[in-house]
Amino acid sequence: MDITSTLANILFVTTTPIPSVQTPGTTPQPIVPELEECYNDPMFTIFTYTVDDMLLAASMAATVFNVMVIFCAIKLFKRSGDTMHLFILNMTVGDLVLTIFCHPNELLIRKHDFLQQKHLCAVVHYFNWIGLAVSGLSLTLLNVDKLIYFRWPLNYDRSMSKRRAAMFCLAIWAVSIGFVSYCWLFNIVYIFHQDCSLQMTPTKKFYYEIFTMLFCVLPVTSSLIVSIYLFNLTRKKRNSENSGDSSAFKNKVKSLAFIFATTTWTSCSLLPYRIVNLARIHLFTWSELSCEGKQRMNWIAWVLVYLLTLNPIINPLITSLIYAPYRLTIKKFLVNIPVGNRPLYSYQPDGLQSDSSFVSVRRNRNRRSSCTELASLRQSTEVVRISMSEPPTTPLKSDDSFFFESNSPLEKKPPKNFNSPS
Repeated sequence: MDITSTLANILFVTTTPIPSVQTPGTTPQPIVPELEECYNDPMFTIFTYTVDDMLLAASMAATVFNVMVIFCAIKLFKRSGDTMHLFILNMTVGDLVLTIFCHPNELLIRKHDFLQQKHLCAVVHYFNWIGLAVSGLSLTLLNVDKLIYFRWPLNYDRSMSKRRAAMFCLAIWAVSIGFVSYCWLFNIVYIFHQDCSLQMTPTKKFYYEIFTMLFCVLPVTSSLIVSIYLFNLTRKKRNSENSGDSSAFKNKVKSLAFIFATTTWTSCSLLPYRIVNLARIHLFTWSELSCEGKQRMNWIAWVLVYLLTLNPIINPLITSLIYAPYRLTIKKFLVNIPVGNRPLYSYQPDGLQSDSSFVSVRRNRNRRSSCTELASLRQSTEVVRISMSEPPTTPLKSDDSFFFESNSPLEKKPPKNFNSPS
């Protein structure tokens, strides 16, 4: 997520030729010629350039999915009032900040020197930290919401009302913006103008560790623990003899698959880089590594950075593919998009019909009604003809004379001109 800022803080040297190796809180030290080969591996340069281009395209595509997930979250929250959609909305907005602005600018800044402007880099890093913090804390609240529902269901409505959930979301933004703004306003972090890297004041380097722990490691770790606990808890509830569960409870159980998948993916993509970063700060020093060790750590660091960048790109895909309400809403939206002059096809889940489907239905009904009216008209014409004419008669022979029996089912009596035998 925060690629350039975290790279500068952990002292991993970038692949592009730079005039110095920076250490947080220290002045840049020039690279001696014999160590240049440690940072100028041609295969590594090709690898980073290729992955940067792929991630740039993926970020643009993920922006579209993030916007659709936000649209679905608003629509589903208005329909059901489930506070879970508020936390999904909050988390997705944080991911959208990263995919629509931060990641594309970071990738382009690394490729083009004219974009390495101090103010642009400062804005990118600022929103990078905010997007990271909001996304991580929203994921924690998403798991806490489900924990309260399944662990203390009687207190759920009081503990997690719509108003309280909205206040939690606003508090996340307030805390994130407040902490990041404090770090920038008081020059705890600053931009090194030569390569757009983020530097920290020597006596206040612990602020980065606070940010890493409070907004990245602890939220994701606690979310993973809660997700595993909820998975085991719901499995026990399903195996119990209580078969009269409400539909709301079943929907909550189905939503756990999405939450567990999102939490697992975030843990796998975010925690490795943060753990390696903290280990680097406290366990070894970059300048003391050999050339081979620096090359090895450089590869590991960038692979973990790219894995970190994929987090907000994959998150909307997990939401839109695994969670059924979002999948059906997005599918309905995509199917109803008109293509040229082709009539709209309506996707109709659960027997529902849209306005476009009524056009064909009305035509079929009119066609069937016309055929029915024509058949009724023919039948009534035949009835009128029969009633206007004399009923046909058939002569029958008796012992003394003849008489005529009417074929009409309504009456069977001889005509007036003949008498039956007495």
